[in-house]
Amino acid sequence: MRDPRRYRKTAPTRNNMSENTAFSKLFQDPDFREALTSVLLPGYLPKQRWFTSKGKHIENCRIAGVYPIQDDGGVVLVEVSFSDGSREQYQMPLAINARPEQRALYQENHPRLILGEITGTGMLVDAVAREDFRSRLYTLIREGETLEHGLCAEAGKAVREGAASATSVVPAIDTSNTAIVYNDTFFFKLFRKLDPGLNPDLELVRFLSEHTDFAYCPPYGGCLGVGRMEEEGYLNLGLMSGKVDNHGDAWELFQQLTERYFSGTEQTVDTETLARARLLGVRTAEMHKALASAGPDRPDLVPEPMTAEYRTEITEAALRLLERQFAQLAEKLSSLPPATQVLARRVLGVHQQLNDRLGRLREREMEAQLTRIHGDYHLGQVLYTDTDFYIIDFEGEPLLSIPERRRKRPPLKDVGGMVRSFHYAAQGQLLLNEERYRGRELTDRADHWYQVVSQTYLDAYFEACGHAGFLPREEADRHALLELFILEKAVYEVAYELNSRPGWLAIPLKGVLSLV
Repeated sequence: MRDPRRYRKTAPTRNNMSENTAFSKLFQDPDFREALTSVLLPGYLPKQRWFTSKGKHIENCRIAGVYPIQDDGGVVLVEVSFSDGSREQYQMPLAINARPEQRALYQENHPRLILGEITGTGMLVDAVAREDFRSRLYTLIREGETLEHGLCAEAGKAVREGAASATSVVPAIDTSNTAIVYNDTFFFKLFRKLDPGLNPDLELVRFLSEHTDFAYCPPYGGCLGVGRMEEEGYLNLGLMSGKVDNHGDAWELFQQLTERYFSGTEQTVDTETLARARLLGVRTAEMHKALASAGPDRPDLVPEPMTAEYRTEITEAALRLLERQFAQLAEKLSSLPPATQVLARRVLGVHQQLNDRLGRLREREMEAQLTRIHGDYHLGQVLYTDTDFYIIDFEGEPLLSIPERRRKRPPLKDVGGMVRSFHYAAQGQLLLNEERYRGRELTDRADHWYQVVSQTYLDAYFEACGHAGFLPREEADRHALLELFILEKAVYEVAYELNSRPGWLAIPLKGVLSLV
């Protein structure tokens, strides 16, 4: 891993590319815009992995911005309105394929990325599959260009000192964004669904790698956006970071470790698993200490006191979630398989007990700081190497707005998410491999693994944090706050599995019961 990159602000270059490119001329044609928004996009968008609202009916589409970056291609912002009254904005890198070899490339290898044929012009496609378009994006960022129409790029030191040109590939990664890897060195994440405001992934990775000693996230490489970062309406289009050579994410690692655990007969958790859990606890603590190190010159990052009003707010939010999701669970109880019904009835039976325990936090006075946190922390957000971990994806909970994701919160919220992820690792190993473990009663062993591994993680975390100001000083207060976040996460998971993966519902149900 390279040392954290230090960013040095330089005056941006201004690119005077003509607005009269073939691409921009096409978007000035009202007939084309009508065909694109009324016919092509409503048919194309629901088929894309990154389109998050496949279940909604598209009422209409509107072109919100056109930013040519080369003669036959550019970035287009599309506003989608739905029949339920909601709206979403998406980024679409588009290009016109006029040459036969370009058309053949898409017809043979990327048919799902073809929007349609434009009479007398060419084939309209998603431009990410074109090497020349990806190369132009790299140059934009490396040179820190600012284009006349408002597209702005910024380069970190790592990219400014890197190669002047780059070969690139688009890896097959199942995410809601699009990834491009340059020279097997830089990872560019092109955001598809857009929200106004500074994306936390850009903000936090930039701060951690450029302004702290935290070396366990990918170093900041640069970004692409519309407008200036300090502007309220800034749109972050993409984030470039150093590529970390890794073996996969920590979920995959702990699936390997739980498989080894369940294949044996001993209930003892092996030393490698405990060492990995301990190291992850240390890295989590180091991340939180680095995020809490911002000074008063960074008001969006500097820690703030946790007030009684905030304790009331998070307690009441957790109680509302509990009420809403338990009502939904009760409503769907009769449709669940018999074994899951038994678990669900037990969970419903402790409703009042959970209400009482959560409610106590309101009255529990404690001193602690709110800081910026990861916001969506689990084993899938951590990469592993032979000897270490690297934390990625600081975007926060994707269902929240940018302002909500940028709120300061207790770091123990991240910790609660990781504890729940350990529970899923043990239970998921059994669920995903039913044939392998058929005929063996492993429930107690799974519970034992979860308790030992999560406690090892927590012990390492609290030890590495020491007397950090973002933790309540009293152990009982820490436990109460952490319990709220673990329970809140488990209840959220109950709702998710109930509606999306009923076969997994037993896992969060057991998670809720483990707290009582």
